[in-house]
This record gives sequence, structure tokens and C-alpha cells, in this order.
Amino acid sequence: MSESKLRPMTHTTPDQRVHAWFALAGTETCRLLHCTLTAQGTPNVVDDASIKNTLPDLEQLRPKGDNGAASHEDERTRRFAGKVIGWLQKRAEHHDIDRLFLFAPPHLLGVLRTIPPGSLKGHVEELKGDLMSLNVGELAEHPMIRALMVPRDS
Repeated sequence: MSESKLRPMTHTTPDQRVHAWFALAGTETCRLLHCTLTAQGTPNVVDDASIKNTLPDLEQLRPKGDNGAASHEDERTRRFAGKVIGWLQKRAEHHDIDRLFLFAPPHLLGVLRTIPPGSLKGHVEELKGDLMSLNVGELAEHPMIRALMVPRDS
């Protein structure tokens, strides 16, 4: 996938920011959602798609690490992070997303940062937060999601 298919990030005014794409990543699932403002100015969150970690448990396939070596679970998480980045690249191209907010727990953000971002480079803003268990109604009311509708200063 070429980087030219994604539009560069643009700066918006408060009146222009009426739509935001965000992903909620965990070690077992990643959800892609978007938030729009209703005519009354309230956020409306919609689940677009999700991907599940269907990678096999590597415990039987790999000897136990010793002296701090990466565990089978760390390797499974790393492999899933690679799948998440590739999946988000495809979804971003499909929806012509120019800016994506990625929420994940700190440990997972660290793992995701080790994966080459490809066409997502410059289009993703990482935010620490484990919002995976929230439904769309709860997400619409969450302060971190509401803040997405307000442009960031450059």
C-alpha cells in the first residue's frame, strides 16, 4: 500500500471537526469506530469493524523463556500488533481516513510502536487508555472521546 493513498493530516477549526475515527486496541481485539456530531451537537459513536486475535497460543510450541526472555504471550501480542497495524492500514485506505486516534493500554502501545506503521505514519495519534470494555453509548459520553471532536493545536 502506498502512502500517497492517504490524505495528509489537515488542521481543522471547531466548526470543521464533526467526525473522528478512532481505534480501541487490546491484546485480544481491536475495534475501529467513528464519532460524529448530531445536529444538536452531541456525539454519536458507531462501531465500524473489529478484528480478533485468533493466533494460536504458542505455549506448547516454544520453550519457556528464562532470564527475562520474551514469553509466548509477549510473542503472541507482538504478532497480533502486526496484524492490527496491517488491518488499520487497510481500513484507513478503505474509508479515506486522514487522522486516526488509537487508544490502547500503555504496554500495548509500546508493542504497537515497534511495528513499522507503513501508510499510517503521520496519520495516527496514540492515546493511553483502555476503553475496550465500553459500549458505543458509554464511549459517546466518555471525556476522551468527546475531546476528539475538538481540534488539537498544531
